Amino acid sequence: MSDRRVRAFVLLLVAAGVLAGCGGSGTHFGGGQANTVPVTVSMTDTPPAGVSVLSFQVTITDARLNPWNVELLAAPVTPVTVDLARLQTESSLLSAVNVAPGTYTSLALTIAPNPSLTFQNNGAPLTVGGVLCATGAICKAGLTTANDSQSVSFPGAGITLAGSTPAALLIDANLSDLLSNAANTISMDLSVNGALAASQIAPAQGAPFEALEDVVGVVSAPANGAFMLQTALAKYNITTNSSTKFLNFSSGGCGSASFTCITASQIVSVNMSLQSNNTLIATDIFFEDNSTALPEIEGVVVATGGLPAQFSMVVLQETPAASGPAVVGSQVTVALNATPFAVDNLVGNTTGFSFASTADMIVGQEVSVQQGAGSTASVIQASRVLLRSSRITGTVAITATSPNFTMNGLPPFLQNASPATTQIVFETSTTFTPNGTEFGGTAANDSQIFVGRSISVRGQLFANSGNPKLLATRVVQNN
Repeated sequence: MSDRRVRAFVLLLVAAGVLAGCGGSGTHFGGGQANTVPVTVSMTDTPPAGVSVLSFQVTITDARLNPWNVELLAAPVTPVTVDLARLQTESSLLSAVNVAPGTYTSLALTIAPNPSLTFQNNGAPLTVGGVLCATGAICKAGLTTANDSQSVSFPGAGITLAGSTPAALLIDANLSDLLSNAANTISMDLSVNGALAASQIAPAQGAPFEALEDVVGVVSAPANGAFMLQTALAKYNITTNSSTKFLNFSSGGCGSASFTCITASQIVSVNMSLQSNNTLIATDIFFEDNSTALPEIEGVVVATGGLPAQFSMVVLQETPAASGPAVVGSQVTVALNATPFAVDNLVGNTTGFSFASTADMIVGQEVSVQQGAGSTASVIQASRVLLRSSRITGTVAITATSPNFTMNGLPPFLQNASPATTQIVFETSTTFTPNGTEFGGTAANDSQIFVGRSISVRGQLFANSGNPKLLATRVVQNN
């Protein structure tokens, strides 16, 4: 297996006084009890060679700081499920708690048995959770876990958290150790040496803790510049300010591009910033739908052989949550009956690119399908198909066209598709929403992208008449 890493960011705001064991606000983020900060998880790369991981759902059931046994998941403890495969380029909030000041030496994690793994097997036949996956097949199974709990020590004497001072902790999971492929059987073991590491990090002075992007959910209680957003993971209390941008609302019948366009039961996508005082401020709000009458099923396209009548995708998320009947992580057929196509305006500058019909579809695109009447767990009757942002990890091949660059070493499910995608041109720009292409990892800008490096990119992927191009809103160089 190649050396791949998942990074989980645990963010805490330490309250003054002894608050260990005090209740947090469940899965209700922002505007809750004072002196709490959500926990975030982000993924910066993908698992082993020969396997295209499409969905990797892990449920965290317990997370504690020791030696004082401080629970990081809100009390009463609520298990939180995250799709690590989706988090190659962004973060996801998990929980909000109060923590007592003091010195902590380790962090203990517990996950639920049988994490759900959906993958395409591009090597020899594999067994996952007792399920045999043939070469070339897309399979979904529960991973066998040798150990579901593990305590990870902080460096040196530990970390010291001061009263009323925000603190951030980093959990670094090395997937080359965490996931094992022994005798063509994939399993997971938290206790393997090197699989997990923990340390303390801190934002720059006065900077937000974390930027959280493309959070899709349902609006409720909009008033006085704030609203609640319900996602599959949690309920967020989000505030807007004079800098917040409102995009795509004209397609929903509102032309003012202001908070007056926000109404209850809308489906929106939000980019937001987690402040050190535990408030969430929206930087960008993208209109998706006026109501939840027709759920939005988001997935990654894995086969286009049935076009123009249908295509196949793996379900990544549903809005509203569990609106079904499709199951997250499952492969479904999307039936097209004079279905309109459109580009979700997540970039702001797609001039010259098209996603107007089935002729513009390729494997690897992430799309949002509006679920129509008659849909089943295996066949979604599409009322509309929107192009959204793909998350792709590969290797930098060409930088001579900087600020654009070309990437190969793509996931096998792209290379083995029909038609095959062996390289993608990634376009970066200062004009992309919200503030131009963002860079992370070991690259602060396009001049620091180097040939041969592993890189994860988020953006809308266009077929571009057989020359695939991705408009990159975020680029993370992994080494």
